[in-house]
Amino acid sequence: MNLQQLHYTSTATLGPNGSGFRFTAASPELPITLLGEAEQLIGYEPPSDAPRRPTVEELSSFPVAFSHNRLSDGSRLLCRTVRTGPGRSGRHGNFHAHAIRLPDSGGLPGGLLPIEAWESPSWADRTPDGGIPVPLTALVPARRIDKKGLLDFVQARADRLEAFLTDVRTLFRTPDAPQLLVVEQNSAHTAYWVAVASAVLPRELAGRLTFTTYTRRPMLARQQIVGVFPDADFDYAAAASQHRYRVHDCTGGHSSPARTERDLWAAVAARIWLAGRPELFAEATRRTALGRTGAVTAGAGRAAAARSGTGGTVCVPEAEDDADRLAALAAREGITLDSAGRTAAARWTRRHAPGTDPGNTLRTRLLTTVAAGGTDRTPEEWTVLASLTEEFSGPALRMATTPLKDDLRAELDRAAGNPATPLVRFLALLRLAEALWVDRDTVLPVLAARLTAALLDERSQDRKVVRAAMDAHPELRAAVLDSLDHTAATSAPEPIVRLLGAELPGADLTGRPHLTMAAAVAAAPLPDGDHDAAAQLHTLLKTAGPEHQETASVLRTAFRLVWGDAPLRPAEAEALLTGLPPGWHRAPDLVDAFVGAALDSGPDDPVAPRLAKSLLKSLLGRSGELDARQRAALLLLEQAGDLASGAAPPGYTARVIALRRQAHPLEAGIAERLCAALARRLLCMDPPPAPGELPDLIHSGDELLLDAYALEAHSDGVRALLGRTPTYAAVCFVAWHTAPGVNDLWDEIRTDLLASVLRPEVRRMSTEEVEEIRHCLRQVGGPWAETFHEWDRFGVLGRLSGRWRGRPGRT
Repeated sequence: MNLQQLHYTSTATLGPNGSGFRFTAASPELPITLLGEAEQLIGYEPPSDAPRRPTVEELSSFPVAFSHNRLSDGSRLLCRTVRTGPGRSGRHGNFHAHAIRLPDSGGLPGGLLPIEAWESPSWADRTPDGGIPVPLTALVPARRIDKKGLLDFVQARADRLEAFLTDVRTLFRTPDAPQLLVVEQNSAHTAYWVAVASAVLPRELAGRLTFTTYTRRPMLARQQIVGVFPDADFDYAAAASQHRYRVHDCTGGHSSPARTERDLWAAVAARIWLAGRPELFAEATRRTALGRTGAVTAGAGRAAAARSGTGGTVCVPEAEDDADRLAALAAREGITLDSAGRTAAARWTRRHAPGTDPGNTLRTRLLTTVAAGGTDRTPEEWTVLASLTEEFSGPALRMATTPLKDDLRAELDRAAGNPATPLVRFLALLRLAEALWVDRDTVLPVLAARLTAALLDERSQDRKVVRAAMDAHPELRAAVLDSLDHTAATSAPEPIVRLLGAELPGADLTGRPHLTMAAAVAAAPLPDGDHDAAAQLHTLLKTAGPEHQETASVLRTAFRLVWGDAPLRPAEAEALLTGLPPGWHRAPDLVDAFVGAALDSGPDDPVAPRLAKSLLKSLLGRSGELDARQRAALLLLEQAGDLASGAAPPGYTARVIALRRQAHPLEAGIAERLCAALARRLLCMDPPPAPGELPDLIHSGDELLLDAYALEAHSDGVRALLGRTPTYAAVCFVAWHTAPGVNDLWDEIRTDLLASVLRPEVRRMSTEEVEEIRHCLRQVGGPWAETFHEWDRFGVLGRLSGRWRGRPGRT
């Protein structure tokens, strides 16, 4: 079957059509309606810097416009246009175009791709004699673009290769895909780009790819790939704003920026080209289900037909499967891939079980390449590699996985050092490490801590994953139980009680005393309300085993299991303290609990002072157990008890004042108890305070203690004792005249006490009782009797003025 041909050039021959550019030969069967459309596609304008009247030698350097075009009726036009001379007229000189028309239903005879006809000897540079095309049944391949030439070409343009392949894929995946503008200094280089694109596409799509290797006016070109020279009539900025073009300038000019999302298939394809294995593209097409065609929408189909020449139907490969298959082929051939490529190859391997590959030789080669790595592995790659654990652990790959083991060790360390590492990925790495016999000792504690935290977090989505991992990995299960035991020993054990009861029933708790006690509580919960907590604590300690009962941390856990967050009361603390082993103070939190029970006690608690005395006896002198403030507060609490019982040795006021400064801020209950006890002791009659106690208080100027003394002196008890005991009144008279002028506060207090407490009681006394006061003061010695006489004269004057003091006998 002859190919339909046409020739177009400028002629000076006179005739019915006159001279100038016109069709000079055409096959008779060529529809005449297509000639006008074809004429728009085969025009030629030489570069702006080309010579106007080129010599024969110069003509060979002019660009060749080789194009594959889509016509409106669905057929295609393959055309070669070349400069032939200066011409008789016209600014562009003469050119000759030789074109053949291909039907929509088929391509070139022999299955030749359009680009394979580049510089075929079948193309003519002049109109055949007689104006009748020479019959042509096929185009002879020129073999001008061979494999070696293509490989040299892509090596020289490696920086643009991946971006170009990404855009090529888009041509057939998006109906309104932008055209590709390739800027080169030679039209042959554009032909190489078209050959690269044709090689990577499935042959059906490569046969439909439209292109031109040269045009002066790319804005008018309709082909998918358009070749231009740097001097083309093209404004990069304007074109970029229209999003009509993707520009690949290989002459140093502007190129379109990289796409936001990287095309995995293009990245792998670029590595295959640079590795010199383009035949893998054909194998990928044969061995992958790429032949799916899907009708696009009517509008999109028309757009695709008008712009790309693919008609109303486009082949849309499954992107991920396509890329994964290509990556698997590349890995099988030992081509080095980046992490994304290795991930894709491993993903394909995971999806496809071993088939007809004898001995899985090819599969082993593929996995060997993946195991070799070469660049940093991403989390996605590790996830897929972990899913291939069984294959990597097989004997065929035992030696090949050495690089993978090295990378895995480093990745395990990174995962352990980054708390944000997803737990599922961490566990997957562990599974792979187990299969490859990679040391896990350094990361196992970290992973166990992560799993423990997930188990204890009731809102965690990873709890099922953790339990499954513990069931699958005995060493991990042991590590998690050890971690839980440590957590119970150092933190609140209550959540672990709930965990053991709900999530880990029947776990082996041997050698884990904290978990053993928690499990006992989970099996038989402790009662709420009043109960013998001390007995329960000792019962729990027995479940831990005799070898652990005196261990400080075990004591602490048992205490927390019984009391939880409830405060320890002084009576409970005193009862419990007597039964604890000697080293109880080394248990974390126990010292704070017992000291807190004493310091936070109420002012009327009868046990608190005794507890303070016991704690001081147990803890005093043990470095680190008590800070200075706590020690001073306990001593004050003990002192308050001794003052109340009368057991405080002399000098207690000075001790209280000194300790008060060290115990600041003192707990309110102790302060209230201490103030009351000291005031009562200083106002006590039997036995009376030592002579120096009150002066110590006065000279201290301690406002809180002085106010407490004044308050106690105003009490009914003091007033009653004054009224019935003249001796006590004499003692108070001396006390309240002590150290006048030392400080304003004391002067104010003593003046008030003399006037509002002592004087009213003395006024009500009989003459005999007043005389008894004077007698007591004479025994004291000094001027006290005379001072009292002067002080009491106000009472005599009061009687004379009608305020006679009745002195009936006291009944």
